Amino acid sequence: MTQRKDPSAPKPADLPGLGQRIEIADVADPLLHQALAVWNAQRGTARFPTRDAMTPRVMAPFLRNIVLVRAIDDGKDYEFRIVGDAIVQVQGTTLQGLTLTEIDKQLPGYGRALRPIYGALLAAGEPMAWRGRIEQAPMKRAFAHETILLPLGADGTRVDHILVVGVYTFNLAPP
Repeated sequence: MTQRKDPSAPKPADLPGLGQRIEIADVADPLLHQALAVWNAQRGTARFPTRDAMTPRVMAPFLRNIVLVRAIDDGKDYEFRIVGDAIVQVQGTTLQGLTLTEIDKQLPGYGRALRPIYGALLAAGEPMAWRGRIEQAPMKRAFAHETILLPLGADGTRVDHILVVGVYTFNLAPP
């Protein structure tokens, strides 16, 4: 199976309401630097680490700040497999076990906004970072965030999971 790319999909940097895509080098938060260092150590010489390499033990310092997302059928949908406590607090609900299609039913527009970002990561196979504010919709409350998305895959050529690590604050200045 090959990665699907939809040329009509909005570019991640063009999506309103999720903040701005930033360069990995511009990530400021120390917890995100730690997560990136663990990701790099676990990948070794591979393009990205396997899902199995990113164990709870190696992710312990930032485990409560993760969402482990599984790509379904090369990105036709995505499932939130593991959702850390910090993410649950920000989202106001647990979305664990739900697909983006199902998430859109609970938080209208949220899954639709995430889909092109996840699709871009699947296509590129490279880490991505975002920073900004999420105003109240589709979440129930506003917050600021800095987030990295890290590809995971079994053979180093095909992304099958995305590790999302985020830091959040309810004061609306980006962290």
